[in-house]
Formats: sequence, structure tokens, C-alpha cells
Amino acid sequence: MELVRKIIIGVDGAATFLAVHSLYFFLLIIDHNRARVEGILNLYPKQKMKNDITILKIGGSSITDKAREETLDQASLEWFAKLIASYVSASTTLGPNHKIIVIHGAGSFGHHSAKRYGLRCGKSVILDESTSYPRSDVSDVDLQYQMEGLSKTRHSVQKLNSAVVGALLHHGVNAVGISPGMNISSIRAHGATKCNDEVDDSHQGMKLLCQSIHQSLEAGLVPVIHGDACLLYDGKRAGILGGDTLVEGIATLWDESIGTAAASARLCSISRVIFITDVAGVFTADPKSDENAVLIRHLKVDSTGEVHAINDEGGSAQSETLLDISGSSHAHDVTGGLKVSSGGY
Repeated sequence: MELVRKIIIGVDGAATFLAVHSLYFFLLIIDHNRARVEGILNLYPKQKMKNDITILKIGGSSITDKAREETLDQASLEWFAKLIASYVSASTTLGPNHKIIVIHGAGSFGHHSAKRYGLRCGKSVILDESTSYPRSDVSDVDLQYQMEGLSKTRHSVQKLNSAVVGALLHHGVNAVGISPGMNISSIRAHGATKCNDEVDDSHQGMKLLCQSIHQSLEAGLVPVIHGDACLLYDGKRAGILGGDTLVEGIATLWDESIGTAAASARLCSISRVIFITDVAGVFTADPKSDENAVLIRHLKVDSTGEVHAINDEGGSAQSETLLDISGSSHAHDVTGGLKVSSGGY
């Protein structure tokens, strides 16, 4: 199925709307607009919808100090936990079909060790190596080094997951951590991305993750999943399974994963995804370090994952500019840029 995507950033840069596969995506800001974010998020439990599962993805840099290894932003984490507790409390009055899935990035937990060991975003690796799938020219020494990096990176990100779950428990949320990396059979760092239409077991791994999440939801728990380090498609080398790749895989394969009867009844489908970030929208550069950074109010993502800025102000004619968004402004970010995060299957 071809992905048709449209991103619309509000005139004040406070929210981004993205429609993909009839899902609704909102990019919300945690920095100086917390009241606005809380108001938008808490709007949804008041809407009585039959199928109402929300994925809430918070960037790791929003709850950690990404420049300092394994350092929490305690104030932001506390605010986030209170927000989730408020959402869960409001949802309980509307019946059992109002659920929330929390996915968080690694921030300063994981990115530093991943960069130190040269672990890359699995999705970008599989796209770069699409002409040589699979690779077999990695030495035993290199493999051992990558497994060391995988172990230490997983250990680090699991610390953050424990902190997030702990904060939610403190505020009365029955949260349970789910670590996808080596705990889910056949899950891979590229999520469910295909390489040259090759068939591997990565889709099955993502489906098993969906089933684990679904089981938690059915038990009345709030699953908290984190970006992780795991094996690449060849089952030997290591890579990063980013939080955004998890969002994409879970949202796309959810109905197929939980079974035909449940999917056809539409009793537990994902209806929206909300992203919380620490900058006020999508910019031409990092607004925290570049005073000339300009807010991009309208974006279009084509079926290849290329992102175009749309200029439709001041007239009926539209012009498009292809954006170079392949990198990240964070020195220790290994999950890639917006293209990797929003790329298709």
C-alpha cells in the first residue's frame, strides 16, 4: 500500500498534524508549551470512540539531558508521568476500550554507548545496504565488538525504561516495561522495513511484540516500550531499533497481529499517535543552536520517504522544496533524521 502523508504545522508552531493510513498523528511540544500539550492530550479521553488506542511517543531528549550520559531531566519526567496519570484516570470512566501505549526514546541513555561502538539505526542500515543483502564480510572481532556494544547499550536504555515506569507507578499508573530487543523472538533493528522485497522474519518479530503489548492492555496495564539495541537483519550484527521505527511498525501491523476476529470487530485498533518533543515544530535547523532556524509550517512526505517543504502562503500557487533531513542535531543521536523516522515500508 502506498503511503500518502501530509504534515501541517500550526501557525504558532504548537502542533503538527499528520495523517497516515487513517491514523492521526500529532507532534506536541514539551518545552515551553506544557499547558497546551496537556490540554490537547486530555481532549481525547472525553471522546467516546469504540476503538480508541493511543500511542504516545516521547523523545528521549525530552526527558533526559542528551549531552550528559545517563542523566535524567527529572522535572520533565515528573510532568510526563503526571500527564499520563491524568489521561489514564480520565480514560477509565469511558470503558475498557480506551487504552494507551507509551513509547520513549533513549536520550542520553543508550545513544552515547551506541555511538561509542558504532551502532547505527537499523532502518538506515538496511536502506544503505539494499544492494548487498545480506552482508557476510564482517570479521569475528568486529562481531564481538558489536555484541559488546549491544549489551552495554541495552543495559543503558533499560535503566531509562525503569525510571519511566517507576515515575508512572509513583503516580498510580499500572505501568509495565516491555523491552523489545532480545526478549522478542526474531525482532530486528530495522523493525519491519523490507530490503529489496526480501522476506525475513522481522515482520513476525514485530507481530509478536504487538501481541505482547495487546496482552498487557487486555490485563489493564499500561505498556511502556523503549527504543533498543538488537540484532540486524542478518541475525549477527547489532543496530538500533529506534522509538519512531517501533511506532511505525506497531501502528502498521497492529490489526494483523492481534488476530482476524479482533481486527474485524475494530474493538482494539490504534486510532491515533501523539509525539511529544522538545522543540516547537519542524525547523530548517536546530532552533536551540541556530538563531536563523525557520519554522516549516507545511510539509509533504512522499511514498519514498522524501520530505518536501510546501510554500503556499501569499497565493494559490504552491511551490515545493526538497529538504535535507537525513541527520540529527544531537551529537550523540544514532537513530537518524526525520526521513528515517518517517520512512515507509
